[in-house]
Amino acid sequence: MNGHSESREVAVESLNTACERLFDIWCESRSVIPLSYLLHCWPLPDWGYASVKKLSDGLRELRISNPDALGGRVRPILGELTSCIDEILLYPRICLPRAINESPPIEPSLYVM
Repeated sequence: MNGHSESREVAVESLNTACERLFDIWCESRSVIPLSYLLHCWPLPDWGYASVKKLSDGLRELRISNPDALGGRVRPILGELTSCIDEILLYPRICLPRAINESPPIEPSLYVM
């Protein structure tokens, strides 16, 4: 496993941890609107670009439509979450495992006529 894929795993793990903390805070305060935005795109079905982008877009929509929900204890968590999302979205190709170089070499075939 190369350093980039390990970095991606750490970023995704941090992303999930931040989302869990948001979930707990919004459940405690019974903040239904932010909770519905979060649950619309989290938990992530996979670590793919599209899933993380959907989470990013959902949080952006929440920030626009209900900015009051993002203050207080939520603000530092959102900063951490934004950092994780940026790391995953800005460098998606670097973070992917190198499947081509790890595959076995193809042996040439000899044809006799």
